Amino acid sequence: MTNGNVAVYAMETVTRTTIICPSILIADDDLDSLLLLGDLLKADYGVTYARNGEEALCLLDQKPFDLVVLDVVIRGLGGLDVLRAIRANPASASLPVILVSGLTKTDVMVQGLQGGANDYITKPYDCEVVRARVKNQIEMKRLLDERQQTIAYLKSTHEIKDRFLRIATHDLKSPLNTIRLAQYYLRTVFDGDAEANDALDVIENTVNTMNELVEDFLDSSALQTGKAELRLERVEVEAVLWDVIARYSASANHKNITLLMGKSDGCALADSARLAQILGNLVSNAVKYSPPDHIVTVSSRRVKGGVRICVADEGPGVPPDERPHLFQAFSRLSNRPTAGESSTGLGLWIVKELAHLHNGTAGADFPPEGGSVFWVELPAYQD
Repeated sequence: MTNGNVAVYAMETVTRTTIICPSILIADDDLDSLLLLGDLLKADYGVTYARNGEEALCLLDQKPFDLVVLDVVIRGLGGLDVLRAIRANPASASLPVILVSGLTKTDVMVQGLQGGANDYITKPYDCEVVRARVKNQIEMKRLLDERQQTIAYLKSTHEIKDRFLRIATHDLKSPLNTIRLAQYYLRTVFDGDAEANDALDVIENTVNTMNELVEDFLDSSALQTGKAELRLERVEVEAVLWDVIARYSASANHKNITLLMGKSDGCALADSARLAQILGNLVSNAVKYSPPDHIVTVSSRRVKGGVRICVADEGPGVPPDERPHLFQAFSRLSNRPTAGESSTGLGLWIVKELAHLHNGTAGADFPPEGGSVFWVELPAYQD
């Protein structure tokens, strides 16, 4: 407001969008042909010129392009040699290249296409054909760039998620161990108190479940990222089986399940800790899915070039239509643990992956009389 007069100012907001124009490198030693192509394309694209093969490669090293239009017959380094150099360089290996030729023989263009050219145009130029083929290659390059950016973004997010999961699961181990020690101490304090012991049993089962969950996720992450390492050595299979039986005898006793050692024979070329993990997963599954008052039998035998280790249970088996999903990660089958135990859905997948890491195999058989026999077959130790 000035001297009683009201001044009204109309403000217009202008949003400027920066449009990045696709860039094209045209390489031709014929000046007239070079300028003609440039005139055809410069209205829609940023155009850079090269008068010989060496100059074209030098420009490609200096700045990125979205397309190269390359004359087959060019001074210095020939067009097909320039094409080979472009494809041999990882930075430009996927860069679209359109070959230009005034030759009537098709064998040169076939050779160029076999060498990695994306398309070709011939002299004299058909302006509409040139524009259409250039536009097509530019569009394909744009779509490829978007796809690669999406893949890079998804890979980055996946790595962040995995890193967070590893940190979270690793940091859970310490408080879980503290809770486990506390419940051991409280058992001595409340010795003989049935109600307290029942509550402590619940705590112990919960800690065991959480610990299994943590270990499965840590193992899953290591296997997926290729960070699971093996120290291969001579392993007496029977000794590992006895250790696994001792480890799972308490959970088996809770369900009045007998862990029985069958006939055992053979030495495997294996990582003893990873083998114990494989067999622990199989025995744990057998105990979870077996009804009370039944038997789980572990055994091993020599086979051609290897050792087959079996864990047999007397449970309900697996329906035929669900068997193909047995060793898949997070597979959920119709059979459920018989005493309400939890399952991550990763145990058998980890068994399969660890067996493959040993150059072995894993599988399951289902006898006609019932039950299941889960097995792993590992290379035998050769004396």
